[in-house]
Amino acid sequence: MFDELEKYKDKGHFFFMKESDLKEVSKDVPDLPGVFYVFRLAGGRIDLVYIDYPGGRANDNPADKQSLRERINGKHGNMTRQEFFERKMAEEQIEGLDIYWVVTHDGKHKDASSKIARKLIQKHLEIYGELPVWNQEL
Repeated sequence: MFDELEKYKDKGHFFFMKESDLKEVSKDVPDLPGVFYVFRLAGGRIDLVYIDYPGGRANDNPADKQSLRERINGKHGNMTRQEFFERKMAEEQIEGLDIYWVVTHDGKHKDASSKIARKLIQKHLEIYGELPVWNQEL
């Protein structure tokens, strides 16, 4: 499903567990545009639950977009992403989240993160017949 991301070399992941400080565990996420996606570990299963990207501040120019770190540590609706993750973990009895990030716009690549995220979401929809569960809530 993530063949679209193979060409990017600047990528990584981190774990968010109960009692984690999101800013601390995501400190190595770069201040560059890209996409991130979240897997939950709950009841012995691992599921992709969310795909997101930093939204634009002013226009569609990648230089004006939030960075991955800003987006991951920013808001989710009317709460901080830290609060959102903590709430979801409690509600869904999640043991941990594995959060992957990929830079899509840097010195080598100039791909719009919104376009890449839409492709990933579309691929998920084609394979599973539905959006990732947390994307359905938006």
